[in-house]
Amino acid sequence: MTTIQKRTFLLFAIFVLAFLFRVVVLFHNEYPPSTDLGLNSNILNLILEERELPSWNPYHMGGEPLTNPPGYPLFASFIVLFTGMPILTAQVLIAAFFGSFAVFPAYLFSKKMWRSSSVGFLAAFFVAVSSFSLEMLGWGGYSNVISLLLIAMVFYLFLKNKEKPNRFNLFVAALLFGSLILTHLLSFFVFFSVLILYIVLLLIGKAWRHTGTKSLNIIGFFLISIALGLLFASPWLLSVSSFYLEMASKGVFLGGIAENRSLILANRYVDINILILSGVVFLLFLMFKASRGRYVDSESLLLITWYLAPLVLTQSYMVGIVTDYTRFIYFAEFPSLIILSACVLYLFHYVSVAIKKYAVGKWNRYGKIASKAAFPAILLVVYLTIPLLITPMQALFKLDFYTTIKKPEADAMEWIQQRTLNSAILASDHLYGWWLSGVAQRSTLSAVSPEFLLYPNEIEVAKAALILLDTDYYINNGVIEVREDGGYFARRNPVFGIETKKGYPRHLFYFKESETTIFFQEKHNRGTVDLSELNMTEARWISRDENLAVLVITRENNLLKVEKTLEVDRGVRCAELSYEINARDNETSIDWMRFTLHTMEGTVVFNQSMLGFYDPFEKVCGQVIFKEQSPEVKLYTVGWMNNAEFLYTNENDSFFKITFLFGAFDAEKLRYHEVLEAYNEFLRNPQQVVTDLPIITYDYLEIIKNYNVSFIICREPDKYPKFSNDPNFQVTYNSGSVAIFKVKELT
Repeated sequence: MTTIQKRTFLLFAIFVLAFLFRVVVLFHNEYPPSTDLGLNSNILNLILEERELPSWNPYHMGGEPLTNPPGYPLFASFIVLFTGMPILTAQVLIAAFFGSFAVFPAYLFSKKMWRSSSVGFLAAFFVAVSSFSLEMLGWGGYSNVISLLLIAMVFYLFLKNKEKPNRFNLFVAALLFGSLILTHLLSFFVFFSVLILYIVLLLIGKAWRHTGTKSLNIIGFFLISIALGLLFASPWLLSVSSFYLEMASKGVFLGGIAENRSLILANRYVDINILILSGVVFLLFLMFKASRGRYVDSESLLLITWYLAPLVLTQSYMVGIVTDYTRFIYFAEFPSLIILSACVLYLFHYVSVAIKKYAVGKWNRYGKIASKAAFPAILLVVYLTIPLLITPMQALFKLDFYTTIKKPEADAMEWIQQRTLNSAILASDHLYGWWLSGVAQRSTLSAVSPEFLLYPNEIEVAKAALILLDTDYYINNGVIEVREDGGYFARRNPVFGIETKKGYPRHLFYFKESETTIFFQEKHNRGTVDLSELNMTEARWISRDENLAVLVITRENNLLKVEKTLEVDRGVRCAELSYEINARDNETSIDWMRFTLHTMEGTVVFNQSMLGFYDPFEKVCGQVIFKEQSPEVKLYTVGWMNNAEFLYTNENDSFFKITFLFGAFDAEKLRYHEVLEAYNEFLRNPQQVVTDLPIITYDYLEIIKNYNVSFIICREPDKYPKFSNDPNFQVTYNSGSVAIFKVKELT
């Protein structure tokens, strides 16, 4: 067997290893991992049903224009048609194949860059056990995996064409460019950013006479191939251009939109790891000098740019481009592995030289053994310690984390397919919802957090689904947020919170109606009753516009009638919560009323007029102001929660009214004594207007009507009573892990 045959066999063996590795970990559970797999499936189903690329997706987020790049679903649909494989199996095998195929450009690029087959094989092995590659397969980033492969192939073609210009290479590069556009637009824009930076650095190097190359030939190769690639993808680009232009005008692709910008930016900062990784470039210069005879040339500059540009893009939010920075890290992974392979080989070289130099005399024999064992030892240490690489056990653990569907969820999907109409509209949590839309093929409102979405319509639908699954009534005036679980679920009645600087709500105070107790006397008999034991007879909005929201919930039995009123005014920090308790006859009197207020861990201060709460973790404050009458207050702690018991004594036997004001404010820049001053200021003027934002309200029954929801799918057993106790829903399926509630006809 010749040397070339041996190398080919070894490279093919690495490819087979990579493919089997991915297949085993992806199929080690009964159902493959990821949520995006469901989104991919509903597009594939549409293509297979209509035998063409549709323009509308009726399943995803209740229905939306289908503007996703069609490359991957079209290719997968052809595979399904020709092989007859199940859609899920075909998708996983395709993704595993392309993720494994990356070992070939890794070998070829590294061999060309470092002029060593050994480095090429190391790079191929590292790609085979890449942590990021397995992670992308875990969450369903199949298009991402393919696009990263296409980028690597284009760059290798460039290196090959640079030495021996060939029109065929130019044509193949154009096809790859077009495929990249049709596979993943973000990848194309990242690639384009790398290319722009490369050309700029190339021209600077040319001006300083550091690169010594024909820069016009290089620029021409990329520009011509990109132009041909755009021409190849132009039919699809023209068909979706109006949609993307509209989204761009709304700031979707650059600045983000208000609903998700703050959440995306929640943890954005100049990560010290990014700075450390950027410093690797200085090590690169030394390795280039050793292998290529120059610190940098046009070829090595390409690797530097390919590595640095994605790292720089992670900080793009600083210039107004808002997106999830981890998406850019994936693009730096391939060049990182190429650099790592060279580092390992050079480390082995210098260790071997050191061993030979210092192993003299009687240690010479041990030195030879150590020299032979050095490379596998270094490789093993690198494999087990470098986060870029992943072991089989780590891969299984990581993919278990991304596994969404197990036997209970699959059985529920089968029930939905068999027992519900094709036109049924479902509402479900994010992880399960995309599977329902793609596999059960039902239009689904998925409760997705806004930072995982891009378009305004998706975010609007997702917010409605989040509220529908979480609570019954929602009020937000831009300062304070109120959620009320209604009259059938004694969990948060209500909860008051504030939207933090990071964009998500922080719940500060809440009552439970199962812990709100009325002490009464009927004739000569004393008794107690919790609010949750009274029948809910009415829930109505007295006022509901952008300036004022007033919600009244009435509970009663044969002795008592209780009206709870929530009132939120536009732009104020405080929401008003009041209770009016009426005895239904002259023989019943109301003696006391007891409330249990739950708060999070933090510092609590109180006096006769108010109770203040400071959250040191989120740097926000809440305040309860006792209006008209002050209760007896008892503070106690259970676990990590602070609780306060309020006991009110009644002076009017047959009627009792209690009113609270709940306020919230940001304390990020306040010292503790300033927080205390703020409490006193709000106590003096609790209804001070601090913003002009309109009030936003949601009603769970209106959400159901507006989106024509047929079924609620719930996977949280502690939330089942929210629907099972509500007469507007009927339990149609309950396996313990998944419950399906049918929406009754609403009047």
